[in-house]
Amino acid sequence: MLTFAVMEQEKIDFYKGLAIYILPEGVTNYFDVVDFNEQPAKDHGKLYKTELHIYLDEKDNRPEGFDGIKSNGFGEERMIYDFPVRNRKTILHVRRRRWLTADGKSVSFPLEEAAKIVCEGTSYSKELALFLKRADGQ
Repeated sequence: MLTFAVMEQEKIDFYKGLAIYILPEGVTNYFDVVDFNEQPAKDHGKLYKTELHIYLDEKDNRPEGFDGIKSNGFGEERMIYDFPVRNRKTILHVRRRRWLTADGKSVSFPLEEAAKIVCEGTSYSKELALFLKRADGQ
């Protein structure tokens, strides 16, 4: 039984290590990869035939002094378009945690700069938006 637990932990560490290279910088510090799948592209006949969907849930990274609050599930999923991976359109599905204080008030915590993966005013990752801007000569 102990061997199985060690093997499972090694497998988790392997996948987390791989995710660090695929996902935008800093994402694995604040989000867990909870699922992924490949689907036929919705825009058939375009550049990509398949889409890689990666599902991310915010980790329990409560700041110190907030032990009295409870996690209250997750907010609405936000889709972020990222660089293609191995010729697959890549879409990140991100869910932020919802928190409740003891008196029932809803609170959220701002993410540190490294985890702000979306370019302001877009649904693209910062890296992809910058790349597209440069490719357009801006």
